[in-house]
Amino acid sequence: MVDGMWTGLREVGMGASLCFFVAVQACVLLLFRWNLRHGVEARRWSGVVLAAVYGVAALLTWRVMGGAAGMWPALGGSVLIAMALCVAMRHDSVVRSLYFTNQVLGALLGTVILYRWFQEGFPPSASVARMLLFIPWVASLGGLVLLFVYRNNQDTAALQPLMRRRHLRPTQPLPPRRAPPFPRVTVQVPCYAEPPDVVKATLEAIARLDYPNFDVLVVDSNTKDPALWRPVEAHCAKLGARFRFIHVESLPGAKGGALNLAMRHTPPETQVVALLDADFVCEPDFLSRLVGFFDDPAIDYVQTPHDYRGWEGRRFLRSAYWAERLGNDLHFPGRNEWNLGVLIGTLCLIRREALDAAGGWSETCLSEDTELALRLSARGGQGLCLRSTFGRGLLPETFPAYQKQRFRWTVGPIQQLRLHWRAMVTGRHPRMVPEQRWDEVFRGLSFLNEQVLLLLGVLGLLGLSRLAFDRQSIALPDGLLVLMGTGFASAGVRSWLRSQLLGCSLGDLCAAEVIKAARAHTERVAVRVALFSRSPPVFRRTSKFKASPVGWRDALASTRPELTWGVLALGLAGALFLLSDLSHPDLFLLGAVGLGWRALGYFCAPAMAVLADAELREQTKAALNPEPAPERPAAAAPATVAACRTGAESSPGASPPR
Repeated sequence: MVDGMWTGLREVGMGASLCFFVAVQACVLLLFRWNLRHGVEARRWSGVVLAAVYGVAALLTWRVMGGAAGMWPALGGSVLIAMALCVAMRHDSVVRSLYFTNQVLGALLGTVILYRWFQEGFPPSASVARMLLFIPWVASLGGLVLLFVYRNNQDTAALQPLMRRRHLRPTQPLPPRRAPPFPRVTVQVPCYAEPPDVVKATLEAIARLDYPNFDVLVVDSNTKDPALWRPVEAHCAKLGARFRFIHVESLPGAKGGALNLAMRHTPPETQVVALLDADFVCEPDFLSRLVGFFDDPAIDYVQTPHDYRGWEGRRFLRSAYWAERLGNDLHFPGRNEWNLGVLIGTLCLIRREALDAAGGWSETCLSEDTELALRLSARGGQGLCLRSTFGRGLLPETFPAYQKQRFRWTVGPIQQLRLHWRAMVTGRHPRMVPEQRWDEVFRGLSFLNEQVLLLLGVLGLLGLSRLAFDRQSIALPDGLLVLMGTGFASAGVRSWLRSQLLGCSLGDLCAAEVIKAARAHTERVAVRVALFSRSPPVFRRTSKFKASPVGWRDALASTRPELTWGVLALGLAGALFLLSDLSHPDLFLLGAVGLGWRALGYFCAPAMAVLADAELREQTKAALNPEPAPERPAAAAPATVAACRTGAESSPGASPPR
C-alpha cells in the first residue's frame, strides 16, 4: 500500500515534495531532541545545521523517490525562507526557522493537494456534495492564512526553551533584596465566603515573608455568615498591626470591586501592590526576589506561575494540575519573551502608580486581571511572566467546579476583546507595542474563526449526507494521508518534549490533554455566551470548601450536554464507518474518524466527572474510617536494650535508648 501510495503521488508530481517535507520534519524533531539534551547551538553553527538538514532531506528524497523531479521548488523555496528567518531571528536556534518554514511548506502542499482533489476526485454526479464540502474548506483556508503566524507562535511558545539561544527578557527572579531601597508593598487578599482555615494559612504564609517593608490588607466582601469572616478578622488582629481587615456587604463588582475598595484603603506611601488569592500560600521570598524588577520604570507588573497543592494521590486533580502547569510553566513564560506578558490574578506584583493611572480594576469583566494587563499595555507599560513558583493554591475538587472556573476564565478575555477591539484595530493606543496589539486582534479573530468553522461544519455534514444518499465513495488523496500522518507523529513528539520540559511523564501530559478535551465544550459555550450575549455573565466564584461526593448518577447528570453531543457524534461516526470503503481510505472513513474523535472528546467530560466523584467518595470513606494505628511493640528484652546501648555508644550521633 505504501509503495502504491508513493507511485500515485509520483504520477501527479507531488511525491518528491511530500517526501522532502516528511524528511525535513523528521530532522526538525531530532533537532528539538538535540537541543533538549545539549542546549541550543551557537549562532556560528546555524548555517551548517541548516545546510545539513536540507542536504539530508534531499538525499533521502532522491533515494526514496528514485529521482529529484518535483523536489526542487520545495527545496529552493524552503532554503530561501529559512535563510531569511535565520538572519532575522539571530537570537533563536535554527530549529525555529526550519520548523516555521516546514509548516509553510506543509500548508502549501496541503492546499495544492486538496484543490486538485476537489477538481479531479469528484465525479460530475457528486457536484452538489463537492460544493457543500468545498465551501467549508475555502473558509478554513482563509482562516489558516489569516491566523497562520499567530497559531504557529501559540503552538511553539511552550517550546521556547528549545528554540531561544539568548533570552532578551528575564525568565527567572532576582536574588533576594537585602539592602535598601525597600519600596513599600501592600499585599491585598480579597475574600468572599472562604473557609477560615484556608485564609488563615494564607495569612500565616504572608507573615513569614522575609521583606521588611510591607503591610497586608484583607478585604472580605459580601460574606453573609459571620462565622466565616469573624475568625479571619480575629486572626488578622492576632498577627499584628501590619495586618488590616475590612468587611463590607452589598459591594458590587465581584473581585474587581473588592480590589478597587482595597486600593482606596491602601496607604499613600505604597509603591507596589501584591495580589494573593485567599487560598494561595506564598513562599517567604515572594517579595524580596521580585520587587527589584520595579527599579526599571518600564515594568508595570510581574507575574509568577500559578502552582497548586493537595493534588497528589488523585488522578482527577493530577490531570488538572498538569494541564494548568503546561500554561503557567511553559506557555505564559514563552510568550513573555515576545513581550506578550499577562496578569492571571494572583501571585503577581503591580506598580501602584500604573494601576491608578490605568483606572483601577474592571468591575464588569470576569477576568479583571487580563483586562487590566491590556490597559497597562495600552499605556506603554510592560509586564514580565517568570518561570519560578512562589506560591501554591487549591484546585477545584469536582468537575462541575472545574467547569465553572474554566467558563469564567474563557468568558473574561472575550469580554475584554469586545470592549477594546476597536482601539486595537484602529491603533488608538500608539504607546502599545505592535506585537501586543496584533496579538489581541488575532486572538479575537481566532475565537470568531472557530465559531464560523463550527457552523460551516454543518455544510460538510450535509455534503457527506448527500454522498451517502447517492452511495458514492470518494477516495482521499494519498498526499493528504501523508500530511495527516506526519502531523500526528509531530504532535506526539512535541507532547513528549513538553513533558520533558515540565518534568512530568508523558502519561501525565496525556491525562492533561484528556481534561482539556473534557472542558472543551464548556469553553465553546463560554465563547458563544461572551460573543453574543447582550447581558454580562454573572461572576461565579470557585468554592474552596471541601467538596462532598454526589454519586455517579449526579456526576453524569452534570455533563448531560456533553453526553448528548457525544452519543450523537458517535452515532454519526458509526453510520459513516459502515459506508466507508476500507480497501482505500475514503471521505466516509475520514468523517467517521473525525466525528469519532469529537465524540471521544465529549465523553472525556462524563469520565472526568465520575472519576472526580469516585475519588472524593474514597477520600471521604478513608477519613471516616481511618486505618488503625500500628500497635506499640512490647517492652524490649534486656538483650535488646543492651544491643541498643552498644549501638548508641558506637555511633556518637545516635540517640540513646530510652
